[in-house]
Amino acid sequence: MKLFSILCVLVLLSSNIYAYEEIPDDAKSHKEDNSTQVIASQAPDAKSRLGKNTILNLSGSGSENINVVLVDKSVKRLYIALLSKDSMEVIKEFPILTGRVDGNKVKRGDEKTPEGVYYVTSYSSGDELVKKYGEYALIYGAGSFPLNYPNIVDKIENKTGGGIWLHGVKPDLDKTYTQGCVAMNNTNFASLYDSVTISTPTIISEKLLYADVNNYDKNRQQLLDILKSFITAWQENDKDLFKKMVHSKFKTASGSNYKRYVNNKINLMDIYPDKVIRNSNTKVFMKDDNYTLFDTDQYYCAANLSTFTNKKYYFIQEDGGLKLISEETSSKPIQNVPGLDNDIKSFVENWASSWRNKDIEKYMTNYDFRFKSGREDYSQWKEKKGILFAKGDNINLNISDIKWSYSGGEYKVEFIQEYSSGDVKDKGIKTLTLSGCPSFFKIKSETWRAI
Repeated sequence: MKLFSILCVLVLLSSNIYAYEEIPDDAKSHKEDNSTQVIASQAPDAKSRLGKNTILNLSGSGSENINVVLVDKSVKRLYIALLSKDSMEVIKEFPILTGRVDGNKVKRGDEKTPEGVYYVTSYSSGDELVKKYGEYALIYGAGSFPLNYPNIVDKIENKTGGGIWLHGVKPDLDKTYTQGCVAMNNTNFASLYDSVTISTPTIISEKLLYADVNNYDKNRQQLLDILKSFITAWQENDKDLFKKMVHSKFKTASGSNYKRYVNNKINLMDIYPDKVIRNSNTKVFMKDDNYTLFDTDQYYCAANLSTFTNKKYYFIQEDGGLKLISEETSSKPIQNVPGLDNDIKSFVENWASSWRNKDIEKYMTNYDFRFKSGREDYSQWKEKKGILFAKGDNINLNISDIKWSYSGGEYKVEFIQEYSSGDVKDKGIKTLTLSGCPSFFKIKSETWRAI
């Protein structure tokens, strides 16, 4: 069987499906020029090179600590930066090789390195590559981290090709470029390996944007304001502003276009006018001034629907402003929503406080008008509680061990309740079923069993 010459891209011979792009026969001569590539893998070197400047392409708001790869094609440099809460710090830097042809990748075989925001999808060691693909995989040196090129934005722009990797380089080759990948010597790849995992964000730009700390904070806030405007328009049912913030070429992987996406959101605004949308752990990745990705965890809650997801909002310039051109969604456990546990416990404590204080009007504001407890409805419950409150006996109420779960549009809250008033004293498990959202939770049903 004839073996194809490859560099960035390989053919899966067993299935005849091109997983990676075929490239010219001179691939075997590809080499890193070690004479010019001084290893600069420690933080002091990176800080010295940048001086007091920082990189605008990476910022965030309340971000969890993550490493991000940044590639500056113009100076053939790769940076590893630590994003933490609202700031970033370059911790490693080293030289790289990029595509033989300058410019942004457009089609299969153009030998250009793509520009955009990508994510590491997997890892293979050098030995694993050789075992899987044969002797030509030796050119990848210590191993590879494939990226998700073409991503959704690339596909909207009709870009083709694939097999773009961050990878090592066999030291005895004689070229100083790749066919589109980002490559580095094996020593630096080992440093990359220590800092990169599956899903690590990777920003590739023709030229990264550098600024001092003050301009960094200003730019960060301007970008976060764009996301805030989009979310606010959605939450407050500002249909005109929402439509204006969606790109005319909007498309998702499932095939939704501008018209379908906007109409669906507007219909939901009509169905669920009251909603809570909270974003947390927000990362902002810029390719350049024309392309920004907001990677954020989002809690969405309406009358009978709550979700917690990771959202990737891709914004591209159109008509003088950044507009949403695509989004990607992946589910997260709703129990992990920041602050939701406190919201639920606070609601229960406020409900209990109104009960202790025998404030019937405030107490009943916690209940849904559709409330049921056994055979008692809202009116009957209010009448019964009003009579008990009017007796004048002190109410002692202790609540502990609050636990909750979410299913089918409702929050089920269980806790130990110890109650005494006059001659009555009991201890049991109270279960409240809540509808709605933080700031407008309502008790839909209530049960109690003795323990």
